[in-house]
Amino acid sequence: MDRLRAMEVFVAVAEAGSLAGAAARLGLSAPTVTAQLQALEAHLRTTLLHRSTRSLRLTPEGEAFLPRAREILGAMEEAEAVAGGDAARGVLRIQVPIAVGHMVLAPALAAFAAAHPGLRVVTILGNEVDSLARRGIDVAIRMDEVETGDLVARPVYRSTHVVCAAPAFLARHGVPAHPGAIDPAQGLAWVADTGAPPRAWRFQRGVERVVVEPAGPLAFNSSDALLNAAAEGGGFCYVLGLLAHAHLRDGRLRAVLEEWETEAQVFYVAYPKARFTAPKVRAFADFAARAFPDHLRQAPASPIRIRRR
Repeated sequence: MDRLRAMEVFVAVAEAGSLAGAAARLGLSAPTVTAQLQALEAHLRTTLLHRSTRSLRLTPEGEAFLPRAREILGAMEEAEAVAGGDAARGVLRIQVPIAVGHMVLAPALAAFAAAHPGLRVVTILGNEVDSLARRGIDVAIRMDEVETGDLVARPVYRSTHVVCAAPAFLARHGVPAHPGAIDPAQGLAWVADTGAPPRAWRFQRGVERVVVEPAGPLAFNSSDALLNAAAEGGGFCYVLGLLAHAHLRDGRLRAVLEEWETEAQVFYVAYPKARFTAPKVRAFADFAARAFPDHLRQAPASPIRIRRR
């Protein structure tokens, strides 16, 4: 039995949640995947997975073995990278906030993949802030907050918020000259979940500070949805300029109150601190720094380490 290959199969099954998914990921047949798992379990003299026709879940032994197997496979990948030079290859697992993934990175990833033919990129879109290592994520895009732990966080972008609305909506209701002129009932809200209060809109000009509490008929936990609802004339929205860029460029939305300062968001490329940074992680970090729109770029380029939530 090739133990490394068997461990690779086990990790793929655990991450895919199914034998078929792992087989597709690895380019193997389902019977081969099953045989590799059975051989590994026989070698370890334990059951790693409970399998049925409808479900698959790790046993306690499988839960304990999974991170160790990932470490071993990572060490092997490191050794191959040292011997083989700086070529990015293997599987790169990245996590990206949902809106950023849709609007910024996904359109650019085809070019990244073409530039690195030896690399397979698995992208998980999600806003959860949890352990990268526990989820088997190699590198992530994070917005300000990085979970406690030893991570390298490279700032790649800084975006402020914009207030915008559809041109037809502004023609009907007027263009506000001051944040206080916005009717809260015309504000589309962003909420973290169904029980959370809407996020406030904060403005500053000199020493003057204004807070608007949106109270319109629509609230979303998605910036994509906010932008689309505003473009249909639903009201004002307060979103990151990075995310609103395409709507503003195409004329679907118009920015207002641009002379006022708003809250800023810093984006980081984050990856686990290690003695060796794999070429595939370095390649993605460099790509991400170029993927954000140049005309709004304000972030420093030097890597930093942060330990905070």
